[in-house]
Amino acid sequence: MGYKGTPRTVKIQFAEGHEHHGAEARARRMSLGEWEAIIESDEDNALAEFGARLVSWNLTDDDDQPIPATPEGMRQVDTSLVTALKTAWLQSIVGVHSADPLPQSSPSGEPSPVESIPTEALSESLAS
Repeated sequence: MGYKGTPRTVKIQFAEGHEHHGAEARARRMSLGEWEAIIESDEDNALAEFGARLVSWNLTDDDDQPIPATPEGMRQVDTSLVTALKTAWLQSIVGVHSADPLPQSSPSGEPSPVESIPTEALSESLAS
């Protein structure tokens, strides 16, 4: 019996201090072929794909009524929020969502202990 991957979802949320901190959503992942089609297509297709794969979110309207997590519900939401959710979804699929914190063990980005290679041209007397 072969391995069957189960459809997984990604949780989208924004870091503290982000314009949309507090908004959360879940959306289904996609196959490699679907991913390739999206990155080769235009922005409208990516937004439509996000809407088709949207599972849930915590968004409400001005009367605190839940906005349905559907393509139609997306039309009720501010453009910048929908764009941020879509972008975070695409980044999460490839594992690069900007709100994901670096692990505590992540290096601090100190300079390499190896001496730098000079980039200036050698004088003619040293070049031969």
